[in-house]
Amino acid sequence: MTTDTLFDMEQTVATPASARDRKKGAEANALKLLPKIIEAARWGQQDTAEKIGRDIVQLIETTHPAVAQKILKQFAATMRPAKVVHRPEALVDFCEARHGLEDVILPEAVDRECRAIVMEHQRANELAQFKLAPRHKILLYGPPGNGKTLLAEGLAKELDLPFLPVKYAGMIESYLGSTGKNLQNIFDYAATAPCVLFMDEFDGVAIDRGDSKDVGEIRRVTNQLLILLDRLPPTCMFVAATNADELLDRAIQRRFDFVIELPSPTRELRLRCAERELAPSMTPGHDLTCHADAVAGLSLPNLSGLVKLCQRIRRDLALNGGSGVQAIIADAAN
Repeated sequence: MTTDTLFDMEQTVATPASARDRKKGAEANALKLLPKIIEAARWGQQDTAEKIGRDIVQLIETTHPAVAQKILKQFAATMRPAKVVHRPEALVDFCEARHGLEDVILPEAVDRECRAIVMEHQRANELAQFKLAPRHKILLYGPPGNGKTLLAEGLAKELDLPFLPVKYAGMIESYLGSTGKNLQNIFDYAATAPCVLFMDEFDGVAIDRGDSKDVGEIRRVTNQLLILLDRLPPTCMFVAATNADELLDRAIQRRFDFVIELPSPTRELRLRCAERELAPSMTPGHDLTCHADAVAGLSLPNLSGLVKLCQRIRRDLALNGGSGVQAIIADAAN
């Protein structure tokens, strides 16, 4: 038997297996898109739903042509929701989370608590059997620049949910009653489907009613916020952040399932952050981790400042070959 004959036999055997693998791969990829098309339909994102539908058709048109044809004829109608939900664009963004918890530098205890929160939502069906729902209201507090916003986005990424950051400037209005109406619109929209709703500067709308000089409007806003928090379904994880938790109304604070402090970073946290920001993966062909200890020893006010310093160091490496790194660190120390 010649080598060519052996090759021909191998091709004959391999081709069906290869075709089966391709078919299974296409089916698997199409199945992965199903939750996305359902999510888009629930949020009233018609264009997104139709695009995903066409992606599914492209994946299965060779292996399941009849099904693909039916989808092409019918998906535009079936994906259109009975009630279109319009996003209040001036009040809230609709984003896809970019990073998970592994990208957020957190104290060990906070990291454990956040992963436990994620697990509750991932196992919601098991909780439901015991007539329980996942706890879903989280208050983050602590000095600015230490990852409150990043943590909220990380929770959304871990749960594969849309991330809805509230636009503070659009929410707060001087007209009587407008802020309360804006809050109602935000919470109504967030209740549409599973998501992570994030509100920064939370002390601006949840001020202690007893201490406020403007007892009229602020009292009404705080009272309404209490009602909205009570009515928010557990499918919506609500994450609020503040740099001044002492200003919050006590009744509002009691509504939260988790109250988590993100304190000023310890040296250990600063070192972890510096090692990540100066790692070889961030500096192709170079290793700047030898400077991580010096950076961690600086009296920087928060992790945000440390990240910016490391970015200066990487920029100097890219543009000047790293000749100014020592000067940058020395300048930051003064």
